[in-house]
Amino acid sequence: TLKIYTLNYFPVSFAITNHNLGSTYCKLARIRDKNKNLSLAVMAFQEALKVRTRKYFPVDYAMTKNNLGNTYSQLAEVRNKEENLSHAIAAYNEALKIRILDDFSVDYAMIQNNLGVAYHSLAEVRDEEKNILLAIAAYNEALKIWTLDFFPVDYAMIQNNLGATYKDLSEVRDKEKNLSISVTAYLEALKIRTVDDFPVRYAQTKSNLGKVYRIQGKREQALQCHEEALRVYESEGLVYDMRIEKLRIAELTKLLENEKHPKPRKKKRK
Repeated sequence: TLKIYTLNYFPVSFAITNHNLGSTYCKLARIRDKNKNLSLAVMAFQEALKVRTRKYFPVDYAMTKNNLGNTYSQLAEVRNKEENLSHAIAAYNEALKIRILDDFSVDYAMIQNNLGVAYHSLAEVRDEEKNILLAIAAYNEALKIWTLDFFPVDYAMIQNNLGATYKDLSEVRDKEKNLSISVTAYLEALKIRTVDDFPVRYAQTKSNLGKVYRIQGKREQALQCHEEALRVYESEGLVYDMRIEKLRIAELTKLLENEKHPKPRKKKRK
């Protein structure tokens, strides 16, 4: 198609075809050759942006920039994490110049979530506190649209993300305060992520909550969370997750047993 739809003679069709090509490479990357196909997707989206400029095609520009951001975020999982996450963040921020809160509220929330995830990942490699705070700010922007009443599933996802982000922030500053906020966020997520409606998401959030309770020293509550997560993973046949939860349960059980029956200290010889 691109032999006909060239940049010089059919620029709009050239941009549409390249945008679709980028999306196709992203799908192919889920199946095979992740690095190669994501790199090809980046190139295709960048070709589309030669026509889809902010000045002449602002809506299409924002859509392609968001897709480009998603591609860079996925590419960061394979190589050059810091560099590709920086590219992703730049692309999302460009998209947000068009998809503003008042005019494109749902798209605004989606990109803010993507931005939050990218900042949180970037915090793992540089400027930890700064990027965690930027992630939290982005998630809170998304919550202006993705409310419990109107977007319950998305609301729960954001709250789960906030729980993880505040947990990480607790390792940098205000430990008790941020752990408490993390717990609150996970409990908010569980208002939607119930065992009946979203069993696997329920188990994931319960496990996350259990990890925070353990850090807080609330071992019995932590144990209960991991046991509930394990029951779901067993019913769903998720072997890897079952193994992880069993290890956590064993560790907590041992710690609680030692609390109840502490070993007597050996007397020092004089």
